[in-house]
Amino acid sequence: MRISLLAIALLVFNLSVRCQDYKGPIIDMHVHAYNEGNPFFMMKEHPKTLRGETYLGASSAEELKQETLAIFKKYNVVKAVVSDGVFWDDGTFGDILLYGRRNMSVDSLRNAHARQKFDVLGELAPFYSGKVASDSSLKPLFNIAEELGTPAGVHIFPGGPNWILNRFPGMFPLMRAKNADPKQLQEVLIAHPKMKLYIMHGGWPYVDDVKALMYMHAQLYVDVAVLNWILPKEEFYSYLKELITAGFGDKIMFGSDQMIWPQLIGEGIKTINEAPFLSMEQKADIFYNNAARFLELSEEEIEADKKKINP
Repeated sequence: MRISLLAIALLVFNLSVRCQDYKGPIIDMHVHAYNEGNPFFMMKEHPKTLRGETYLGASSAEELKQETLAIFKKYNVVKAVVSDGVFWDDGTFGDILLYGRRNMSVDSLRNAHARQKFDVLGELAPFYSGKVASDSSLKPLFNIAEELGTPAGVHIFPGGPNWILNRFPGMFPLMRAKNADPKQLQEVLIAHPKMKLYIMHGGWPYVDDVKALMYMHAQLYVDVAVLNWILPKEEFYSYLKELITAGFGDKIMFGSDQMIWPQLIGEGIKTINEAPFLSMEQKADIFYNNAARFLELSEEEIEADKKKINP
């Protein structure tokens, strides 16, 4: 069978487009700030991930802040949801900083929201304490998020980098893999239909459950933090492609889960850019458009973000 030159040219064109890197604005939905003396800074070197790579981290809170800001500028990260972002609240990050607030009382959250210091309820991580998201202790937090129109981000699984779990098996004595199933979010979503919620770390490896929940609940999104740098690419791409193929490409958001290794932001971005099945439009959705819609950014904010990017 002969293939026409036009067909070959179209195939080459499509492949070249899919191999191009996205250069537009990026929103990182999953970043961490720490104060000085946090024990994380003692883990300078990140041992091999499941992908077989190692990374060197920051040694201090100030170094972490400056290196993260430099990475943001390099990759056009124009906004980031930062858990404990109060540690970076010195004007350095400008309007890049979105506040992820957790471990606060309802009254404190309400006051923080009034001061525009509360953008996302997260990172909520009942998983570490042996609880699931539907535990009654979290209900007041979801209530205030729904009341204030603030989205929530819930950590389910993975439970941090696997090397931490293997090296320090007693660090999270109440954590159980059986509590990782994203179906635990169904009652939360039903009880709070006006609250937008995203699964941090994408709900891996429970892809069928994630698809079922997304099918039923329009307000549910995922970020792909950690998955996009710790898993072998084949595994991550398999998971991501299933969600895309199922029609949920408009609910997937970029995240890095940057802890003390700012270079992981770039690694996560590179992994998305190199996905052979993603079109440029799909990359733009994952990197920016889906998060902008989830966060309900105004047209003015979106236009301002587009003007921030490096040429």
